Amino acid sequence: MKDKNRNENFFPEHYDDGKNYSLFSWIKSLKPLYLSHHPNCAPFKKHVITIRNKHFCIGCIIGYPSALLGVIFIYFILEILAHDFLLFMGIVLMASFFLSPLKLTNLKKIKVLQKILFNLGGAFLFWWIFKAPLPFYYNLINFIFIFGILLTLINLYHAASAYKTCKNCIHDLDWDTCPGFQEMRTYCKKNNLPYLFKTQFRKKEK
Repeated sequence: MKDKNRNENFFPEHYDDGKNYSLFSWIKSLKPLYLSHHPNCAPFKKHVITIRNKHFCIGCIIGYPSALLGVIFIYFILEILAHDFLLFMGIVLMASFFLSPLKLTNLKKIKVLQKILFNLGGAFLFWWIFKAPLPFYYNLINFIFIFGILLTLINLYHAASAYKTCKNCIHDLDWDTCPGFQEMRTYCKKNNLPYLFKTQFRKKEK
């Protein structure tokens, strides 16, 4: 009977284990990550901008608008730009990515500048692809392929960098005690929710 009730109501408010499994409550528990995309702790402060006590991911709040504005601006000057120049500028500007492994982006001002340059480079690369003298669907395939590879490599780098940061932290991937997840832990406890980031990497006690 218990299983039947669970199937009839896909997201029941509570199961018999006493935990609250409300989908809305669960989504709300992740609120601190929606804009910052990083834990709210000292090691990740360089990755966020704080505006009115709200934490915003620098890569998103700076990068995406830069790319969009770049695409729009370049559109109006395309006629005076050589096709090869678009590729050249794309490569040069996107090469600012290497400021990250060189640790120069530890300075927040340099990180902000890097996000602007990198995403402007993406705008140049975008127009280099779509202004190629090929049928539109060929250009679209090239766009998906090229940007798909770039985004995959960038996200892999960011994931590895985040893992390294957490691994080198005094909490050593222990998200049950990490201050960056404190707000989520408090919300889950207050609303009787299962804590989704419960540590899976605890070191075995010697």
